Amino acid sequence: MVNFYVFEGRNIVEAIEKKARVKSKKQLEKEFKRNLMRDLMKKIKKDMEDKGIKIRPLAKKAGVDRSVIAEGIVTCKTAEMKLDTFMKIMDVVYEKLEERQGVIRSFIKISQNELNIRKALCYCQGTGDWGLITDLVGIHWGNRVLNKYIRVYQLFNKRNQNVKKGQPLLDEMDQHIFSNDAEIQVVLNILYALSMHDTFNIRAMYPYMGKVEKNLMDVSDTFIHNWLAMYFDERMAYVNLFDDKPDLCRQKCNGILENDTFILLIHATAMCCIGESYMFEDQLLSEKWISDSINYLDRHGLPRDSRKYRAFNTTLNYLYIEFGFNLDKINFEYIDTSELGYYIGLYEDKEKGLEMIYNLVKERGSSPFTDYYIARINEDLEGLEKALMRFERVANYHYAKAVRRTIELLKKAQGEVEKGWGKLVY
Repeated sequence: MVNFYVFEGRNIVEAIEKKARVKSKKQLEKEFKRNLMRDLMKKIKKDMEDKGIKIRPLAKKAGVDRSVIAEGIVTCKTAEMKLDTFMKIMDVVYEKLEERQGVIRSFIKISQNELNIRKALCYCQGTGDWGLITDLVGIHWGNRVLNKYIRVYQLFNKRNQNVKKGQPLLDEMDQHIFSNDAEIQVVLNILYALSMHDTFNIRAMYPYMGKVEKNLMDVSDTFIHNWLAMYFDERMAYVNLFDDKPDLCRQKCNGILENDTFILLIHATAMCCIGESYMFEDQLLSEKWISDSINYLDRHGLPRDSRKYRAFNTTLNYLYIEFGFNLDKINFEYIDTSELGYYIGLYEDKEKGLEMIYNLVKERGSSPFTDYYIARINEDLEGLEKALMRFERVANYHYAKAVRRTIELLKKAQGEVEKGWGKLVY
């Protein structure tokens, strides 16, 4: 009996010592990051001095209290500033985007405040910094409070980085149980809606977008609410576009462009979306807006291998191919296989273009677009009617216009041929 108590006593002591070691390790990590934050603030302070930036005018221009700058940067009394406040100050201190983003990224990586991490995840999603999301997932995975947020952004990042999207991502999401927290539900339902879009099921997006709108009202933090609301408005602009409501679409997009909250990717996407809304009304105006959105990404240094950069170029390439103008401007470096097959089939080699699309369908499955491309290349009126039905079935009424236009042109051409034969007969 004595031995048993001695054994149990040793176990308890060992458990306490282990817990102390873990606590000590966490404390060391916390202190290490605290020192890194001090070093970062010292660097910013030096940069301010080198540029002759004084606290009073900086506070006025950034719209923050002088004491916030003094205690956060000059004396480092504040352990960690609010991310949104820090960003306002950095917007003034660093004029160059690359330099400013570098400092903000450093701040985010060493942040320990849980609300700041949630803000950072939101910020990264809006700015398209997928690599930083990956870093944050790695740094904070296992944090009891943050895990529920980390999990949903980790899934979102799979779509961001083209690791997994559409039905495979939906299947993985369905394996998880998510928190009812309003913030998480907003992000989650946006991801569900986008995944439905990836499967060309536009109609299925609506219930998820409704859930986003409902949960947004319960997101209490102003910064997170504004960024998620902007992201939601961008998605709603596309829902209105697909629903063939161009005026509502442009209204949403213009609201984004006029908003005081600047989010690079969302701002550029709004420009591209306006361009798409004019595609069947005014091709030159459509070209201008989409080209401007691509140039906007270039000016702000977004990597050319990013999802958005490729998507905008694919849209512009489609415009040229669909309407047969400025074909010399097609950027073949950023063209999807389906659009490349469409181009080759229409303008170069019919059989080669069709073969490319058929092979793609075998690999990925068909879509309303591949059905349309094949039917148009073949001048197949019945195939076009089926493609039109498929576009309308998924509620993509905007791009269904392309099919309607081709059907009208083909019927007109066939009618003229029949008239010609009639003249020969009589």
